[in-house]
Amino acid sequence: MNANIYEIFNSIQGEGIYAGARQIFVRFCGCQLNCGYCDTQEAQSPVDRCRIHDRHINNPLNVNTTIDVIDSLWTPSTRHISLTGGEPLLHSGFIKELAGCTSRPLYLETNAGIPDAAGMVADAIDIAACDIKLPEHRSTDEYDHLLGYELETIGIFHSRGVETFAKIIVLRETTIESIKKAIFGIEAIDSAIPLILQPATPLDLNMGQLLGLMDFAGMHLSDIRIIPQMHRLIGVP
Repeated sequence: MNANIYEIFNSIQGEGIYAGARQIFVRFCGCQLNCGYCDTQEAQSPVDRCRIHDRHINNPLNVNTTIDVIDSLWTPSTRHISLTGGEPLLHSGFIKELAGCTSRPLYLETNAGIPDAAGMVADAIDIAACDIKLPEHRSTDEYDHLLGYELETIGIFHSRGVETFAKIIVLRETTIESIKKAIFGIEAIDSAIPLILQPATPLDLNMGQLLGLMDFAGMHLSDIRIIPQMHRLIGVP
């Protein structure tokens, strides 16, 4: 099976509960959403060539080529293969085949909006970092529909034994009212699922706003953390 991949590189995970861990990033092309804060717009559409550090190879890539590239970039301190995008769940068949060809842990970074695909790959994924969108993200015209899909995806991964956490991007206009449905939805699945509140980059928030959101979430969930995009702060991809 083939996939259109924007780039493959070795870097530091800058988001979520594994911030600071070294990973191989496989950035897939294509996304079904259009978030206003997206920092990987260049991966929204297919590209002719996949970038691998300082060289390029032709798209699409098959699984064997992708594994060869990953193996060439692996280092002693590298911990996971990060499947990111774009939206990697648009390539669920490729991911299943990839998982069958490597013993390295798979870390999925997903907008969580395709629960059917999540069900297809859940047994192959070790860690699932699931975004939850807010109305102010302007990701879709059917917000409640998307939120339902996201919560369904989180429930699928969690129930199948995948280490799962949720992440919400916090904008200047984010309020307790706008996160309520997401918080209640996570709580209904399992109040122990970690929630990351990630300030949008560039940082344009005050700590009072963040702590207020954190305290509200803390009334319903047991593990809430504020973690900005660390890779942006230290200047790595």
